[in-house]
Amino acid sequence: WGDQAGRDQSNGNLLGHGLVEALEDATNPMCVRPRRVAEPGLGPVAEVACSTYVTVAITVDGRVFTWGDSDGNALGHSRITCHQPQWISALRGQHMSHASVSYTNGAVASDQGRCYVWGGNCWEGGIAAGRNSTGPTEVAWGGVPSCYRCSSVALAFQHGYLIFRKQP
Repeated sequence: WGDQAGRDQSNGNLLGHGLVEALEDATNPMCVRPRRVAEPGLGPVAEVACSTYVTVAITVDGRVFTWGDSDGNALGHSRITCHQPQWISALRGQHMSHASVSYTNGAVASDQGRCYVWGGNCWEGGIAAGRNSTGPTEVAWGGVPSCYRCSSVALAFQHGYLIFRKQP
C-alpha cells in the first residue's frame, strides 16, 4: 500500500512498497498483501519498530522478538534466515518496555532502566560494533547518577538517543 516513489495516493498512507493497485494483483511478487503476524508463542504485541533490515516486536509480557535480515548480527540472535518472529532468549528474565532498530543496530530498554544493544558488526561505527558477542550486551555508562534509569531508546543512522528518568 502506498506509492513506490513515496508520493501520496490521496489516502494519506505512505507505508508499504509498491503501487496501491498492485495489492489487487496476486501475480506481482513485489507486493505482499498486509497480513496478521500469527506466530506460536508470540502473544499480544505492545510495541513494534522497523528498520531497513529488521523488525523488532515487544510483547505485553516484555519479551523481544526480531525477524528480517541477519547482516551485522542485526537480529540479536544466531538465526541466519529469519522470516518469522524469533524470541531473543538472551534477554530471558528481563521485562523490556521499548525497542529501536536502525540499519543493523538494535537496542531495547527494560522496565528496570537497563539498556541492551546488539548488531552493528556489519558497518563501521555500529552501536554494538567491536564486541565478541552476536547477541545483546548491556550498556554500561558512567556519569549518570544512580537514581536515573534508561526508560526509552531511539536509533538512527550514526547516532542514537537514550531517555533517562529519575526514579523515586
